[in-house]
Amino acid sequence: MRQDPCRRFLRITLALALAVAGPVHAQAGIVPALAPVLDPDTPGADEACGIVGAGTAATPESMDIYPGHIMQINGERPRLVREGYRLQPGKHLLVVAEAIPRAHLGTAQQAQIDKMRRRKDFTGYFKPLLVDVRADTLQRVGVRLRRDHLDTGSLRDNAYWEPVVWEEVPRECR
Repeated sequence: MRQDPCRRFLRITLALALAVAGPVHAQAGIVPALAPVLDPDTPGADEACGIVGAGTAATPESMDIYPGHIMQINGERPRLVREGYRLQPGKHLLVVAEAIPRAHLGTAQQAQIDKMRRRKDFTGYFKPLLVDVRADTLQRVGVRLRRDHLDTGSLRDNAYWEPVVWEEVPRECR
């Protein structure tokens, strides 16, 4: 039986990241992606929780931060698409897809990205991000456009963006 290429890519990515990932602590500012495997958790009604979201505010495009989409949380697709997801405090693995407006890229760059995305292994769509969720905190997720990686090779290798936590704000989660 053949494995779905997307699932195979994610399993390989997660296994490699688990081998190299150390402790990660999201701080105010931008946090680059890391990806160990974690079991899915959802908070109960009376437990502490934090919120992770990709659509909770406009992204700071002046900092080359753009929208992203949370495709998976701890290896599972969210049942409902929301702006923010309640999670227990601790480390959680998100799988993020980029949504950089193509108007911010040149025509040749757009064509190279479209070509890269047609690959059958889906490596152009998703990247892992490890978030250390804190109680009563909203962590905003987006993607950073890496302007120093807009050459043909970097576009082909999907190195032109990275998922980030671009802001943390206190927000009660009950």
